[in-house]
Amino acid sequence: MSPVSVPEEQIAARVPEFERRAGHYFQNWDSLLDGWRTKVRRTIDELESLSFTALPQVVPFEDIVSGKAKDGSEVLMENYDRLLQLCYQNWQYHFEFLNLGYLAYLDFFGFCKELFPGIPDQAIATMVQGVDMELFRPDDELKKLAALAVESGLQSAFDYTDDVTGTLDRVLALEGGPRWVDAYIGAQDPWFNFTVGNGFYGHDKYWIEHQEIPLGYIKDYIRRIEDGHVIDRPVDALVAEKDRIVAEYRELADPDQREQFDAKRGLAAMAYPYVGNHNFYIEHWTMGVFWRKVRELGKVFADAGFWATADDMLYLTRNEVRDALFDLITGWAVGAEPTGRPTSRRLPVVRPLRRRRWSSSPP
Repeated sequence: MSPVSVPEEQIAARVPEFERRAGHYFQNWDSLLDGWRTKVRRTIDELESLSFTALPQVVPFEDIVSGKAKDGSEVLMENYDRLLQLCYQNWQYHFEFLNLGYLAYLDFFGFCKELFPGIPDQAIATMVQGVDMELFRPDDELKKLAALAVESGLQSAFDYTDDVTGTLDRVLALEGGPRWVDAYIGAQDPWFNFTVGNGFYGHDKYWIEHQEIPLGYIKDYIRRIEDGHVIDRPVDALVAEKDRIVAEYRELADPDQREQFDAKRGLAAMAYPYVGNHNFYIEHWTMGVFWRKVRELGKVFADAGFWATADDMLYLTRNEVRDALFDLITGWAVGAEPTGRPTSRRLPVVRPLRRRRWSSSPP
């Protein structure tokens, strides 16, 4: 994805190669997308496997006996570099299908605007939108848990969901509670890898780490069920509405235009749902693991006296973190005070002050 336009004189020569490559994806969409999920999951699993722990007082004697010839500090350096690389890797995968999804949608969008002047944008979106999407699953899981809580008579346990441990203890103490907690734990992997933000920021809160958030949503769904509301998404009604709109606009098209309408709509309906679904895998799941690992490393620094809290590392750039890491390791290796620690301490203090000052300044 680039904001730089292709020079006009190059477009004609690039078209055949673009069509060949895009055509390969569109013709093998389902199998390639299955492979995409496998690649993304594999990257997430490797992200989860990375660990950042304090350096030992001395190299373990077993490492001497085995001839390992390393002191363990290289693991911090390697894991930090790998953390960044894996994050970049899933963002590369993120873009593999993204623009193809937009391309298919915009092609159908432009066709409809030309064929049906005045057609609402929402009508076009409805004709290609995914109804049973992975991006909806986290919320659907909470609704199922709320329904199970009402069915099991557990409503009283959800009075104060900000107390996560207390809430779960109250649930377990009630008849049917263990069954509910099993379902709650089962829903967490992977659907609690979800944020109330967009995943781009280190301060975004993820359900898996802040379970008062999903428990609060469950509490609200329980209240709505008790008030007589239907909380499930009306999937059948959405499908029926989609089919109705497609049939009505298809009928408006001339017979010789219907083949094009069917082909373009079919392609968009196949490809466009990725534009929404990928958010769960990348912005939510991948970035949630990434930020959690960042904080693990931040805690190593905080425990070593570089700054006050694990989150303070978020005020450094990626290259500054690497410099600080090298400084930490060098000081540890020779038994000396890290030379850059005073500077590192200042950054998480000065930069938040600057940010607050800039945010309050008029443009």
